[in-house]
Amino acid sequence: MQTDRGLLAARIREAHRLPSFTTGAIDDSPSTVVAEALATENVTLTVTITSRQFAVGPGRWDPAAAGTVVTVTVASADSASGARRHVESHEPEAWARAVFAEFDDGAQRIYLLGGIDPDTGRPEHGLVAYRLYLNERATPIRVPPQLVGTPHYWIGSLH
Repeated sequence: MQTDRGLLAARIREAHRLPSFTTGAIDDSPSTVVAEALATENVTLTVTITSRQFAVGPGRWDPAAAGTVVTVTVASADSASGARRHVESHEPEAWARAVFAEFDDGAQRIYLLGGIDPDTGRPEHGLVAYRLYLNERATPIRVPPQLVGTPHYWIGSLH
């Protein structure tokens, strides 16, 4: 089984039609892809991609910010039983990198939220969530501190 995140992301991008975040208006409706895992046998992944607009006023030390937050959640389940199960982090990360591949690797600011459901803030077995924040010109930006309700860990570039 393949474990290189960059190669996995390229294979995912080739095999699936993923939304674009640089071409005009961003669609607020969720996009879902169900696929067999490439790096773990007998696992089905459900990848949900959502985007929503945000606008926050200035904080004590932070400027006002507006744009779009894109969330990628990867839920993994046993292919036979459907029960949620853990997969190694390289495959969910490869999905996030595939979704955000249209941005230069050095400019990406992908944040790992971990096994926390971004909608509820609660831990969920077999789920990994990632986020990317874009300004109004669809350029990746750091997470506005005013929006952090769950820890965000920047995962950095592949190179």
